[in-house]
Amino acid sequence: MPIGYWESEYLLRPADLTIVGAGIVGMSAALHYKRMRPDAHVRILERDPLSSGGTTRNAGFACFGSAGEWLDDLDSLGIEGLKGLVQDRTEGLSELLGLLGAESIGLQWTGGWELFGPGEKERALAERVSKALPELNEAVAPVLHAVLGPIHPQLKTSPAAILDAKRAQVLGASASVSLPWEGMIHTGKMVAAFHRALYEAQVERIHGVQVNALLKGHSGWIMDTSKGSLATTQLAICTNGLAKDLISGVDTQPVPNRVLVAKIKPGVLPLGTYHLERGYLYMRSLENNQVLFGGGRHWDLTPPHSDASPVHMPCEWDHKLQAAAESWIGPLDEITHRWTGWLGVGQDRRPLIGQTQPGLHHAVRMGGMGVAIGCRVGKALAKNLSAE
Repeated sequence: MPIGYWESEYLLRPADLTIVGAGIVGMSAALHYKRMRPDAHVRILERDPLSSGGTTRNAGFACFGSAGEWLDDLDSLGIEGLKGLVQDRTEGLSELLGLLGAESIGLQWTGGWELFGPGEKERALAERVSKALPELNEAVAPVLHAVLGPIHPQLKTSPAAILDAKRAQVLGASASVSLPWEGMIHTGKMVAAFHRALYEAQVERIHGVQVNALLKGHSGWIMDTSKGSLATTQLAICTNGLAKDLISGVDTQPVPNRVLVAKIKPGVLPLGTYHLERGYLYMRSLENNQVLFGGGRHWDLTPPHSDASPVHMPCEWDHKLQAAAESWIGPLDEITHRWTGWLGVGQDRRPLIGQTQPGLHHAVRMGGMGVAIGCRVGKALAKNLSAE
């Protein structure tokens, strides 16, 4: 459809900063940038009417990783690398609460658990995690105490992870580790709160605009979009795993996670969040006797290409995900939702925040931890943009 005069003259006029991607990182970057430069014309472009990445399609975990994940990070990054990851995640959640408030995102400090299955491989992993808990707690707990202690006064001296035989017995696990600092958020409320904050900050947010290519202009950047050419002085790419579609040389890959929501019998799943198989599978309780169960990217399967497909569409991934859920909580009474969320992953779990050319910045590769680190990453990006 051709662009009209009023659209080109005002609604799509050149911006001081354009952010591509209306997820947690992009929206928080816009809010922080407006605080630094309140008179700037900031625009967010999003290709999907709601979102096609992870922000509206996540599980709503306010988490910092499980003990099994920390053990992986300790092996690959060392003790200081592990501390840095957890520091980023706790500071990111603190930034999220500072921007939007706990009530507006439906935050519940429920605690979380890592469960280990009955098989030999899972028992061996549980044994490794159990032996590593003193070292993991020594690394992680001080970070949680320092950043989240004021929010969690009752946990200010608690370890980060604790063996929990009682929860293991309830859910039939070979072992369980309690993660007392963890919580749950309501993702829909969080996104709505972001939208209100953007409106109040006078950040322009336009959905349904696909950015196809970037061109360097005389005094900034020109974007080839589904609405024609749009101009901006500065440009920030916040499309997580899809970033390399627009900029080259970034180590990030889009990886799908498949998710379902089902009705279950009352009392089957105690309130809280649950990590399974080193975090590659996860579940959490929902209201009205429902469970959210998701993950499976380690299965190397191909999910449906479109969520417009019928809910009952035969799919190997869906069948395997349902079987995994039922292995933990028994038969599912009714599956009400299925969808695919996309993660941005790379060689490790650390995000990428950088600049590829003058005026062209990026903040991508959340590694499945966008809720925890997104606002911290967005703030760092805003500082880089403001300092240029």
